[in-house]
Amino acid sequence: MAHDPTTLNDHDVAALLATEAGEVLVSLRAELHAQGIDGRELKDAGDQAAHNFLMERIAALRLDDAVLSEEGKDDKARLDAERIWIIDPLDGTREFSEVPRTDWAVHVALVANESPIAGAVALPALGTTLHTGKPPSLGAEPSD
Repeated sequence: MAHDPTTLNDHDVAALLATEAGEVLVSLRAELHAQGIDGRELKDAGDQAAHNFLMERIAALRLDDAVLSEEGKDDKARLDAERIWIIDPLDGTREFSEVPRTDWAVHVALVANESPIAGAVALPALGTTLHTGKPPSLGAEPSD
């Protein structure tokens, strides 16, 4: 995604946000684990870092949109917003803290006028992001 992020469509923004937050988490995890930091401290650091990163990036890319984050204080203004990003900055916090586990993710979704619009799930430790702009192929249906 080598485009100006402010011109990306919502599907690509969801993918970009999830991927970038995942990169932040991979780096943070490696750095803290190398320092001997694990357990609760690693969980808390991951949750906070991913939340802060996503809040800043959404504000930069979609200034007028509201955000509901699993890790943040609920801003009731979102109830009147037309567009709301719903994020779980680090799903699988326990797994994240158990290096070298890879079964943790970053979830980013956009709802507009009460309808889902775009979404992405990054699996950072696997280097994969699935998103609605390019949904994965399920392959051919089995024949009877």
